[in-house]
Amino acid sequence: MLIFRDAKDTITANEMIQAMTLCLHGLVFGNYDEEDFRFLYRYALRYIRGQTQIEKWLRKALVYLVAVNNESAEDVMKEVRYWIQFLGAPYFGPSTFSEACSELGIDIQSELDDEKFRLVDAVARHPQYLKEAVQEMSFLDSMNGLKEWGPDALQLQLLKIKKKEVYEKAQKKISSDMSVKESVKAMQQVFEQEKFRTNEQTVLPARLQELSSPPPGDAVDPVIFELIPQKLRMDLLPSVAYSTKTKKIEVLFLGGPRIGRSGIIIKTDTGGILLDFGMSVANHRIPEWVPELEMIDTVLVSHSHLDHVGGLPVLYEEFNGKWCSVGPTGGVTKILLDDALKVGTPFPPRKFDKLDLVSRFDETNIAKVIKNHVKLEYGTSNEVGPGIVVTPIDACHIPGSAAYLIDIEGVKILYTGDFNIDKSVLFPGANLPTDCDYIIFDGTYWAREDFDRSKVGEQLSRAIADHGPVIIPSFAVGRSQEILLMLDKLGITKNRNIMVTGMAERVTKMVGVTGSWESMKKNRIHLEVDDVLVAGGGMMAGGLARHHFNEQRDNPKAAVILCGYLAPRTPGWNLLHGYEPHECTVEYARLSAHSSATNLETYINSCKGKKIMVHTPIYSQSKGIMIPKFKERIVIPT
Repeated sequence: MLIFRDAKDTITANEMIQAMTLCLHGLVFGNYDEEDFRFLYRYALRYIRGQTQIEKWLRKALVYLVAVNNESAEDVMKEVRYWIQFLGAPYFGPSTFSEACSELGIDIQSELDDEKFRLVDAVARHPQYLKEAVQEMSFLDSMNGLKEWGPDALQLQLLKIKKKEVYEKAQKKISSDMSVKESVKAMQQVFEQEKFRTNEQTVLPARLQELSSPPPGDAVDPVIFELIPQKLRMDLLPSVAYSTKTKKIEVLFLGGPRIGRSGIIIKTDTGGILLDFGMSVANHRIPEWVPELEMIDTVLVSHSHLDHVGGLPVLYEEFNGKWCSVGPTGGVTKILLDDALKVGTPFPPRKFDKLDLVSRFDETNIAKVIKNHVKLEYGTSNEVGPGIVVTPIDACHIPGSAAYLIDIEGVKILYTGDFNIDKSVLFPGANLPTDCDYIIFDGTYWAREDFDRSKVGEQLSRAIADHGPVIIPSFAVGRSQEILLMLDKLGITKNRNIMVTGMAERVTKMVGVTGSWESMKKNRIHLEVDDVLVAGGGMMAGGLARHHFNEQRDNPKAAVILCGYLAPRTPGWNLLHGYEPHECTVEYARLSAHSSATNLETYINSCKGKKIMVHTPIYSQSKGIMIPKFKERIVIPT
């Protein structure tokens, strides 16, 4: 319990293993859940320097855990792989589980003898020999061998090797007198012959501009030229000049089906765009890597939360294009990325594992992200990829959030990002179109219980009137600004000392929200009875909210008002559920930046096109609504 409360000063590897073993058995018997187990493992990553002992225990623990419900070696290995990803563990080769499986009487040797496992083990141990290992294999066959257990960095390296080979062969088929259309067709034929594809149904985008000697490109229509934002023109013009009318559109769901690491590719025959590229704060995983990620033209970012932008520094290790957003999103993104790096994202050993793409989350790539930002305007259409025209619409989720109406040669796709139809003190509520061919929408509160903002106002007024000082931990982006405006509207700023501090203060100033509150002076060490402190860190994992709670925890006149999502086993969650000893009052004022269930359902039912729900905890399909799986593709004919 001391570990769950983050109240243990020091801990050894043996003590950590004892705690995780207890949780493991509790997980099997239903006393603990997956989030408890993940919390303990993340705690071990943060506080145990040498991970060798932890990793050895973890391999045995995972085999034990999955063997309870799985008998076949194939199912055991598949489930182990899931747990590695869920926990955010470092890369383990399949053969490293052989000893643990043998101890439990599970023979996985037949699996390890499979060609794909032999390939993975060989190149993971000796990545410098990857080119030789796949020399006689097509890209498709070698990808099939690596995609389940091969590290993403090796798959990326494989793409570079095979792309160079196939582009050299394509170059020989293309002459300077061929038109763009003829050249694209010739290139696609080479791709077909060489199996330069990620599945049997579709080849990768044919990007003539990446040939060593591309044919003369088509002239760019002046009307199209004017649609392209100034900062995008030089990068995008070659793509536009070498594009052809696409025969089909593919949508690839790399991370979007669940809450945590959004990422969706919309692919055409000659390129495509990426919608968000986030990182899960729970396990520091980014969206699933696919070769199409290396062949996009532009990134559209819906808003600045880490689960939508956290993967950008990883992407920009290789990507040199632009990413687009609206309003203050560019500036807020820098604040959040810098803060994530400051608190240690990602944790070792993944931070130093070059086979793990997330190790590329570093200061250099964050700087590259910020350098390549393009600001768009609500309601203004822009061409951001060949034949891809987008119009941002205010999503009313947080300041700068945007939904994107995407028009690809007459096919209209609405990507809502995280959006909020409900009216609040911060926003009037999103007004999104209903007549699109496809809508990819945020289903965070689909079929869940509604909440009432008016009751939150009453709760804030009562709690603050009866207590002092009051601490309100809140998310720095969006929630802090909403709380401050609510306090102003309720008149509380007239008779109490309302202060905002830390990242919440920086973001509030950046997004231009003003009112009758003040910044907390840097020399203020203690809170006074009339103080109401709005501080960043909605889950109380650290910062001044956590500091002042520790100061006031035994003060029965003080209060803590939690007002946002609380991930399991975070300090705020522990406090709310009685695991954190305290004498002060603790209240939960439920607010959300997502659409309430009733309003969400009403809007979606009014939409005429095909409905695809992402960013949702729901697994089962709802009537008339598709919920995609990870890496699932849907094909849209044009």
